[in-house]
Amino acid sequence: MADPVEDVAGRLYGLPLEEFTRERDAAARELRKAKERDAAAAVAKLPKPSQASWAANTLARERRDLVDALLEAGDDLRDAQEAAVAGKGAGALREAAAAQRAAVDALVEAAGELRPSGRKPTGQTLERLRTTLTAAATDDDVRAALDQGRLVEDASGAGAWGLMPGADAPAASPPRKPRAAKPKKSDDEAAKREREEREAAEREERERRAQLEAELREARAERRSRERELERAERAAERAAKRLEDALAAADDAREHADEARSDLEAAREAAAEARDHAARLEEQLD
Repeated sequence: MADPVEDVAGRLYGLPLEEFTRERDAAARELRKAKERDAAAAVAKLPKPSQASWAANTLARERRDLVDALLEAGDDLRDAQEAAVAGKGAGALREAAAAQRAAVDALVEAAGELRPSGRKPTGQTLERLRTTLTAAATDDDVRAALDQGRLVEDASGAGAWGLMPGADAPAASPPRKPRAAKPKKSDDEAAKREREEREAAEREERERRAQLEAELREARAERRSRERELERAERAAERAAKRLEDALAAADDAREHADEARSDLEAAREAAAEARDHAARLEEQLD
């Protein structure tokens, strides 16, 4: 069964940087609506990547060839370091370090074309990216996060491996102060986060109920309106039926009157014919 947190994280860390927070919060809300409270809490805590980390994640997706070349160069550098420690000479180490540096340079150059938050990356961002990419050669955690496109924070040094005296550094980057570790959240902060999530869920439930109640009121008003229209239509139909009945009765009366008038007309014609015949006979007798 798919892990909803992994699915959401995989999508979020591939988004444009300016969309991360909005989409993360929306995804957490959807999981809460689906009653997946633990997953919603985990998604809500997903940290937004730094600009340098976002650039590295984007390169892992869009320039996979360059990232694979860097990871391969990192493997070669580790092998060369182990060989040098075993006393097999530093020549291979210098070559591997140069290849790794070239791989980092290619990625930093590609990152210069990206637009985190719609702006060109600053020189400081690119230097932080260089440090992070350099650390990926020798730091397993950084390497794994880069490989998955899930980097969040900038690396603070060149990695866990030290170089032998006299060997070339894996990359030419200025020294940096170690990044201070973020303090763990206190119980109060965790409780605050839980309270905020609970209040957000309750607020969403209230909004959902208010929406349903409003829709119910509208449906009831619509039903009453339709019932009134039906009553008016039924009364109008009754009146029309009465008028039709009256009209049919009047038509029957008119037909009866017409029949009587036709009978009277025939009788009058017959009487007139008899009168003409009688008058003719009288004239004959007079002659």
